[in-house]
Amino acid sequence: MLPRPVAVAGGVVIAAVLLVTTVWLARGYNYVMNNPAFCRSCHTMEEAWTRWQTSEHRTVGCHSCHESDMVASARQVITFVIRQPKRVGKHAVVPKAVCAQCHESGNSKWRQVAETAGHKVHERDRKIECVVCHTPGIHRFTPPVTVCGTCHVAQTRGERVIKIKAMADQHCTDCHGFLRTNSPLRPTRQSCLECHRLIPSQVGLWPPGAPMQFPCGQCHKPHEQAKPVVVCTSCHEKPRADMHPVAMLQTTKCTTCHIPHRWKFGQ
Repeated sequence: MLPRPVAVAGGVVIAAVLLVTTVWLARGYNYVMNNPAFCRSCHTMEEAWTRWQTSEHRTVGCHSCHESDMVASARQVITFVIRQPKRVGKHAVVPKAVCAQCHESGNSKWRQVAETAGHKVHERDRKIECVVCHTPGIHRFTPPVTVCGTCHVAQTRGERVIKIKAMADQHCTDCHGFLRTNSPLRPTRQSCLECHRLIPSQVGLWPPGAPMQFPCGQCHKPHEQAKPVVVCTSCHEKPRADMHPVAMLQTTKCTTCHIPHRWKFGQ
């Protein structure tokens, strides 16, 4: 049996070794699982790292979104060491439930999207996964101009591309307010006027008592009309003959007498 002083000293040494080992393992685990620098240590991740640093999620660690257990993480490391790939393979897929942990949590720290117009249509009604729209740019989560066109081909690159020249430079979401709440995804009268009332030449075109209170898209169709010209007869197929002689209808535009947006009978 060892003398008491030796036993005590040995116990202290063993405890110190265990403590140091535990701290070292804890720091190693934290580095591997929580420090984005570990992911960057693979040379193939440099582009993804750079994009992440300039994205809205730059304060969020990799594993907060890319949930990966120790086995999957170890497999990634072994694959990198042995095969030395030139690009990152498919890994750590982000399901909708992960995005919802922040963006449908009710926490004001994160943009809440559950009740927004675009997410109701795409994510809730059509069950489209978040990553379909939000990952084409690799970690830059704002959809680029081309994202809408991946699905809405006719509206963005085909026969129904925006034809009104004054609107040609606008992104789809300028009119189709993806993040509007308590609103449909299609443009509403209010959303159209929010922009058009700021145009100096159009100030005062829509007085509060104007009779035309229906959606602007009922007359104006940016995907179809080369100019914002309204074909009145598309609705008014049979103007009152007692007030509109045939000769007048053939030679005079409706807007000559009926001022757009504000005309009503008797004025």
